[in-house]
Amino acid sequence: MKIQPIVIFTLGVMLIPGTAQTVELYAAGKSDAEIRTEIVIRCQSQMGEFGTEAVDICVQAEHESREQLAEYPDEYFEIVRRCNKVMYRAGWNRIKLCSDKDIAARDALAAYPQVHAELIATCQSQVGRYGHNEVKKCVDEKLAASGESTQ
Repeated sequence: MKIQPIVIFTLGVMLIPGTAQTVELYAAGKSDAEIRTEIVIRCQSQMGEFGTEAVDICVQAEHESREQLAEYPDEYFEIVRRCNKVMYRAGWNRIKLCSDKDIAARDALAAYPQVHAELIATCQSQVGRYGHNEVKKCVDEKLAASGESTQ
């Protein structure tokens, strides 16, 4: 029997533990069983051609990413929300990957010397809506083009 790809996407609200803030997250507001079913359907659609083992690995990874995102501290609220808006159709793994990259880029930018503050602000105004990772790429490219370093 061939599994027909069916993709179901919803957008809901998920309470971040320990806060009164909420993040609009894929499949939130549904029962755990409904979320698990949607994850299985998405993994079957994305990985079904590679067999049940690939689907099982996908499902397990999606659940782990979902649980890890729920544990992120308040300071990452805006990053997770932005990544969710961009990546929710791709699933929890991609939301988490996007969030982790943006968090790392934000931390790296914060460590840049003050002399680069104006360049960071310029890149922030140009590409900031795409996240910290894009701002960091912009800064790094402009520094490389001018022969400067981030040190």
